Amino acid sequence: MEYYISVALIALAAIQTAIISMPMLKIIQLSGYKSRGVFAWWKSTNYDVLIRYSALMLFGFITEICFITCFNAFEWVRYCAVAFYCIFAIVFFVSIKNGANRIKFTGRMIRLFIVNLIIQLVLGGGIAVATYYSMYCQTLTAALGIFTPFVALLANIITCPLEKLNNLRYVKRAKNKLKEKSPIVIGITGSYGKTTAKNLLKSMLESKYSVLATPGSFNTPMGVCKTINNSLNSEQIFIAEMGARYKGDIKELCDIVCPMYGIITAVGDMHSETMGTRADIADVKYELALAIPNSGLLALNGYNADCKALAERNPACKVKVAGEGESVKYENLVIDARGTSFELVAGDKKQHVTTKLLGAHIAETVCVCAAVALSLGVELETIASAVSAAQPVEHRLQLLDSGTAVTVIDDAFNANPIGAKNALDVLKRFEGTKIIITPGFVELGALEKPSNVELGRQISEVCDYALLVGSRATDIKSGAVKNGMEESKIMTFASRDLAVEALKNIDGNKTVLFENDLPDNIV
Repeated sequence: MEYYISVALIALAAIQTAIISMPMLKIIQLSGYKSRGVFAWWKSTNYDVLIRYSALMLFGFITEICFITCFNAFEWVRYCAVAFYCIFAIVFFVSIKNGANRIKFTGRMIRLFIVNLIIQLVLGGGIAVATYYSMYCQTLTAALGIFTPFVALLANIITCPLEKLNNLRYVKRAKNKLKEKSPIVIGITGSYGKTTAKNLLKSMLESKYSVLATPGSFNTPMGVCKTINNSLNSEQIFIAEMGARYKGDIKELCDIVCPMYGIITAVGDMHSETMGTRADIADVKYELALAIPNSGLLALNGYNADCKALAERNPACKVKVAGEGESVKYENLVIDARGTSFELVAGDKKQHVTTKLLGAHIAETVCVCAAVALSLGVELETIASAVSAAQPVEHRLQLLDSGTAVTVIDDAFNANPIGAKNALDVLKRFEGTKIIITPGFVELGALEKPSNVELGRQISEVCDYALLVGSRATDIKSGAVKNGMEESKIMTFASRDLAVEALKNIDGNKTVLFENDLPDNIV
């Protein structure tokens, strides 16, 4: 009977270990289920998570060995040492930082958790068998703690091939549906501005066509397939936003949707860490151009030099560049706290555009989208009207007026140097005390440190206060101080919540820019 009490407790410990692995599973999910993303997170956090699980193991082991030694004379009590590990596991789960992002219980995550649980139960079963021969083997339950991160990775490695096979079903179904419905497919990619371009183009085209676009930031293969499989009906046009973190990502998306038209919004330094140099990033974006047939059209943002240079590669399809000296361009740009206005020029025609959308990049995005809309027969007047009616994209230079003394500019989904510079330019046009809350830039590889120093310099020229979050605060602060910003006006915090709380200590009318918001796999 005593042995079965031990077995029950070991089984409970294994289940609890599977539960306390949830933070690790969340990081795996945020890393796109790629092990290299998890290793990068461990390194960026100075292996803090491994230290925490090791502490759980150490406390569990010491307590269990002491308990068994003290109660060795009591038959049933000595088999309850593992109960201490169970208590520590509960404390660990309650106390560990869960981060701002909640784990998404998709079908894949549920399957990953089940495999992770099975492995933990198998390990627990081995410990239970060993305990039959020696009660001191109960202390092996403490090893479950240190192995937790690695078991989670093992579970991911085991499930990955199965998930790829499962994904093929959705891809095949999406391809067949596209072939059956035969919409005109437009792919949109770029280092930034993809979602804004997608929404603007959809608004422009809806006056003449029925249009379906991928919602939100659904820009991965499974996100695009889900949109097609669940939402595509008889729409004449399908707009697919295409995201990329690695070489081949755009090609994979193009193989699924076979675009006839394409838009490249910009080539920048985003994801330099995973894609390499600016030239490498340009190559990844150019994968869209290579997928467009001879009869198709590629529109490039000519205001972005690296994007404009892609036209010189002479893709097979027709190329339309929007920008200075081109047939589609903007003139007389004015940006203020109310929005953006400019003249949209197409050949010998010109239309005045006024929009609530903020930032210098808006006019560029409008031009490159207009190039595609015009080629599909939409009138310039209709395009201007659609832009004027467009609403800000959530978390992308979205103006939030709280009705109090605080005005918020929410640019939390922006994470690139050019976008941040535009956001600061917008902030400069507001009244009152100007404050920025930012963790800086990530995934820029060797460019990350100098880019954050430069961000600090730009902040010093616009902001009255800088509330910096996370590990990159030192670089941003050095750039700001070097350019003359008072150190007393720069505050650093471990989390965004703490930075927001500090706003209460700043009096008067305030305009607060939230620039970038890091997921939990980046600190």
